[in-house]
Amino acid sequence: MRLQFGPLAELDPLRVTEGVLPLESYDDRRGYDPGFVLPATPLPLPGPGRWADDLIELLPAARRNGQDATELRYTHFSVRMSKSRALPIYSACNIDGAQSDRGVPRSNTWRRDPRIDPSHQNLREGYGDERRGLFSRGHMTRREDPNWGSRDTAKRADVDTFHITNVAPQRQGFNGGIWLDLEDYVLDNADRSNLRVTVITGPILSDADPTYYNRQIPVAFWKILAFIHAGTGELTTIGYRRSQMDYLPRPSGGRFVFGDFQDSQVPISAIAEETGLELDAYADFDVMAGASSNMEIRVSSVADFYLSR
Repeated sequence: MRLQFGPLAELDPLRVTEGVLPLESYDDRRGYDPGFVLPATPLPLPGPGRWADDLIELLPAARRNGQDATELRYTHFSVRMSKSRALPIYSACNIDGAQSDRGVPRSNTWRRDPRIDPSHQNLREGYGDERRGLFSRGHMTRREDPNWGSRDTAKRADVDTFHITNVAPQRQGFNGGIWLDLEDYVLDNADRSNLRVTVITGPILSDADPTYYNRQIPVAFWKILAFIHAGTGELTTIGYRRSQMDYLPRPSGGRFVFGDFQDSQVPISAIAEETGLELDAYADFDVMAGASSNMEIRVSSVADFYLSR
């Protein structure tokens, strides 16, 4: 299947376009598959929990029969967004390691999604040169993760990850390290006969988040990964939390108190408490199930993660 592009405005130096893809070009997007890792035990999209009344809905012209109006479906991943924050509450992706196509050229062009109100999609404000205190557009679903299947499908997935709906503001120094390596590490420890992983990523949106460039910037982020463990052969989930506090610029005219924020493996029940999302389906298979929500394991590399009970 070939990618279909509508008329696009001229790109600016930051690789941003005001043009959008044709509405009908999204008709074949299937989004997140709950039964991807283990069909007998589907893992649904996280429930909206306290965000239920704040979810952005598809415009009437973009709705299809039987589709949840709050689910933005892309190639191999889905997004739900907060109206009040104009940010994703999470992006959920299926990764097929056996069909991965890491050679897909980076499309690298950020755009809005025509299926929702553009006023809830911040394409430019606050983003730009880090030396000026601006932020990077940090992928929630990593660019490479949904790029699998046929070459045309992988190309379409890459383009899909560059929608601004799949983004939260991140400092460039934060957007690396374990945050990028974790999916690969889990795939390396997955059952070779079922090299499939589900990754759900999002910001922890708090009323206490600091404001930069007229927007509240999330301090902390989380990931949940689900896979078939190579050693046990069982469905397994892990939770991960990371803060960009130490990377944030000091607010103008104010002090910034730096804390002890590191990469941590945490119970999925703790992520549910912090995010307000419904994550029971994932917590049931968590290697840290039963641990106190205050429990955390500081990690300095992906090898420090506990992948089994």
